[in-house]
Amino acid sequence: MILISVFVLACFSMAGNAYPISTAAEFLSHTKGSDSCLSDTCHAGMTKNKQFLHDPVTQGECSSCHRAESYPDKLGIKSRNHICSECHKEMEDEIMTNKFIHGPVKSGDCVACHDPHDSDQSFFLKYKYRLTGFGANLCVGCHDNFVMGMANGHIHEPLLKSGCTDCHDPHAGGDSKRLKSPVEELCFNCHNEKKTEVNQYTTGHEPAVKGQCISCHSPHFSENSFLLLDKQNALCYSCHKESKERDNRKFKHGPVVQGNCSACHNPHGSDNANILRLAFPHKFYSAYEKGKYDLCFFCHKEAMVTVKQTTTVTNVNQKKGRTCRACHDVHASNHEGRIRDEFPFGNVSIPMEYSQTETGGTCLPGCHTERSYDRINKVIE
Repeated sequence: MILISVFVLACFSMAGNAYPISTAAEFLSHTKGSDSCLSDTCHAGMTKNKQFLHDPVTQGECSSCHRAESYPDKLGIKSRNHICSECHKEMEDEIMTNKFIHGPVKSGDCVACHDPHDSDQSFFLKYKYRLTGFGANLCVGCHDNFVMGMANGHIHEPLLKSGCTDCHDPHAGGDSKRLKSPVEELCFNCHNEKKTEVNQYTTGHEPAVKGQCISCHSPHFSENSFLLLDKQNALCYSCHKESKERDNRKFKHGPVVQGNCSACHNPHGSDNANILRLAFPHKFYSAYEKGKYDLCFFCHKEAMVTVKQTTTVTNVNQKKGRTCRACHDVHASNHEGRIRDEFPFGNVSIPMEYSQTETGGTCLPGCHTERSYDRINKVIE
């Protein structure tokens, strides 16, 4: 039985003389009389100690791919664009029915990624460009812009464990990135707990609700925790542009100084207004009740509203119950204590006309008479 060589080199050795094969006759002459392509003298190292063998190799059917009539084409491969699809018909169907095709697949160069004979990796993946690892290493051989990115401190776990194919189809797909699912569903395929979390909130952050996770997170790698695309405050300011001007104010709230918006806001959603993590009244007037101001008192002393007489804090618990932000800007201000320049009242903003003293301060808010407070000497009303 004449079998065609598993791996036909540009030059063969016959009787110690190397010569190029260029015709079908020379190819048949080379294999004539041999009962196997693998022998002590021919292709002895092929498939040695490899974990995965291609079926035609296992069955000795080298002629499935290498054919005399295909010479003088390289390696006797008949129609390189279709040789693999003769067996892998489902792959041909996938390629023909998708708009975006991976470059090597489109050109029929399956062996750019797959070894046609054997491999120690599943799917007969092989490694080029001096790569010795697996998974993403195969992709960065061509996508070399990712090489530096893989040196970042935070790498998406699937990229490390199984490579790019958890998210991308390596052959074809319905969009330019050949994603396996629509982008608004892809992240939730693994992070289902986040989908549950987002859906349970009464107030959702728009990117999270719409599944636009990559608006904030990199799907590959990042210098920032949680794979954020930028530092947290810069990322928030990219949408909330009006908030960036707070960085120019003199006195900033601690989380603003740290650039830590998520200390107060949940970036995925919340049951509170303004996606706040804990309760804080949204209305201008709201008398103190236990639990109502949890956001402020997670850091600040609750004694400022619970103790009637004190020498350490300014008691602000009034009958009408003005909220903290009636006087304080919750983000930043040019006044110490983050006293506001003006405060919202209905549909208008009223100037505070605040002036600071060594032991307190005075304000003249609009239609009201001047009001003062002093931490040393009690103000008589």
